[in-house]
Amino acid sequence: MATSTYLNIIRKIRMHPFKAVLWCAIAIYILCILLIMIDGHNLMETMLIITPKLLGQLDTIDFTLTDFASTISLFVYVIFLGAIIGKSTEAITNLNHRRGVFTEKVNHKNHIVICGWNFQGPKIVENLLLSHTQKEIVILVDSEEIPYTCDKIDFVRGCPYKKDDLIRAGIPDADTAIVLTKFTGKNASTNPDADALIVILAIETLNKNIHTCVQLLDSENMIHFENLNTDEIICLDHIGGNLIVSSTLNHGMSHIIEELMTYDEGSELYKIKIQNKDIGKNFKDIAKELLDKKKILIAVETEKNNLALEKFKDEWIHSTSGNRIIIINPHEDYLIEKNDMLIVISDHEEM
Repeated sequence: MATSTYLNIIRKIRMHPFKAVLWCAIAIYILCILLIMIDGHNLMETMLIITPKLLGQLDTIDFTLTDFASTISLFVYVIFLGAIIGKSTEAITNLNHRRGVFTEKVNHKNHIVICGWNFQGPKIVENLLLSHTQKEIVILVDSEEIPYTCDKIDFVRGCPYKKDDLIRAGIPDADTAIVLTKFTGKNASTNPDADALIVILAIETLNKNIHTCVQLLDSENMIHFENLNTDEIICLDHIGGNLIVSSTLNHGMSHIIEELMTYDEGSELYKIKIQNKDIGKNFKDIAKELLDKKKILIAVETEKNNLALEKFKDEWIHSTSGNRIIIINPHEDYLIEKNDMLIVISDHEEM
């Protein structure tokens, strides 16, 4: 029992060192006052004795209880003042660097907002930063503590499904919203997919043009998000299961996918703009030119229209945001159009 109490005290001191120093200094200061009063002085005399010491008027010290206590109080005062200055400096530094400080409202444009948080949040943020994106990153989280320490990110405290909080996070002017729900650990949601659906509905209500990415546990709930025009639906059960099958039938596939999805070294997937000189060229010729630049062309993003849908109905076509479609590995005679984007595997993004 005594050991448990001792460990709890040590744990609290480690968690709140400033408070521990402050209360310790106050306790010693009060003890010094009591010692001087025991030596025959009243409270008024005691304060008059201590005050000159605090103001730096340290005369010859006699070995009396009063002089001893007043001298100790001077050192306590120095410790107390140092703790206050240290804490103030830390607060100012945090404010300047936005580290560990919630922002009341952001004023960014075309930024990325992460709504909610779970154990995958840190890895998502790390990869966004490693991608060298020029977009500002904002995390909207309903928490008393900062979920991720970084001076390149703004944190807004609030509920991801509440209109006012979404506005403070800049959703009406954002480019992309990533929706994460907590499905493991403490305070985990009992129905994370339903929570994510509410968040998507709130986001789409504020900004119809925003690109939304959501993380789901159950792929059977995908239809509900499609009805809300969610742009990217990441079904953990679907992707995880398919990756296991692919890795079983073709050994090493999981390593390739992990490499392409990680923005730290090696090759990644990039979407690049075409150059004017490439308009009108076919897919095969562009693929050969890119191969000489150590880029592998795997898909084309183009405008969605009936002609394209009819011509490439036998290809793998996926809808994306802005009334556009992605055609994976189209026929070699596909002609590159003016506003097309190329999806490539490369170790750098530049064309």
